Amino acid sequence: MDAEQADEAPELVDESRESPTDADALDLADEAPDPAAPLDAPERADDALEPPAPVDVSDRPTDVSDTDDDAPEPAVGGSDQADEAREPLADAVGSVDEASELYGNDALRDGPSYQEEIDDQLGARGLDRSEHDKLRLSRTNELSEAQAREIVGVRDTIKLDEGRMVTKVIQPKVALAYLENVTKLGMEEFNPGEFRGSIARGCDTADLRSMDQLRDGLALDDGGAGWTPVPRGASEAYQLRFPAPHDMSADPTLGAVGDKELADRVAGMAGLSRGRDWDDPFLGTGYTGGGVPEWYAESTSLPHHAEIWLMHADGTEEAVGFFDKNERLWNYYD
Repeated sequence: MDAEQADEAPELVDESRESPTDADALDLADEAPDPAAPLDAPERADDALEPPAPVDVSDRPTDVSDTDDDAPEPAVGGSDQADEAREPLADAVGSVDEASELYGNDALRDGPSYQEEIDDQLGARGLDRSEHDKLRLSRTNELSEAQAREIVGVRDTIKLDEGRMVTKVIQPKVALAYLENVTKLGMEEFNPGEFRGSIARGCDTADLRSMDQLRDGLALDDGGAGWTPVPRGASEAYQLRFPAPHDMSADPTLGAVGDKELADRVAGMAGLSRGRDWDDPFLGTGYTGGGVPEWYAESTSLPHHAEIWLMHADGTEEAVGFFDKNERLWNYYD
């Protein structure tokens, strides 16, 4: 993933990029960084929770923690900025609502995983799984035309349909910005009613149950650039979870590293008008460096009852808040 992926992500990494700005952090998450800034995010999603201030973001830097240049517009009813002295999200106290959590780990498993779908496709095409995996985890810059077409052809059959569970790993400060309904993250505008950037399906991330599994599966190692939502040694990770909205515009992350012409050619194999020429750890195959299918979502309104989940170092997790679309506000769970 890119830096973009990781937080908004993402939002689905460019290790040579500069550190993303707070606005860029919104995109990082299910998934890595923004192409414009060194590479989601959920990944995609940073170090231990920083004082408040940060989805899925222009073309991103490298998974599922994201960065983007287009910061979301301010939402109605938020404070101007997160409280710099707030305690960690796990201990924060906010508005309480009696609504129950909906999107625990079991809810993520709402369909076949990409592993099953790839096996079905390769069986029907008479292709070898080990060889295919080797190709799809390579940069498209290193593939022949025929190899690229094989990878894109199979990847294009893996769909993110309306209503399927979406996940995006986000930085702690982005999670706090959502939960506190702020309209500014640092000096940038922030809209707690939207998401964008690198994202992944719940069924493909449900088995990522530790910090290392999230980092590896969603390619959230930023090489020290600062955009990752799950830094090495992290004891917690935050993730947006919600069913894919009907109006979401999200394409597979097809392209090539640093080569716009090749990026467009690869994307064209799937009928897309343009590809992404992000930096490493971006692959351009539509998968993160850990093999998880990723998409890049344009700014989209969050659906009613989207949730933020906190994963602890021991793999246990808890829902910390949910979005009320009617009030356009996030609320904390008890």
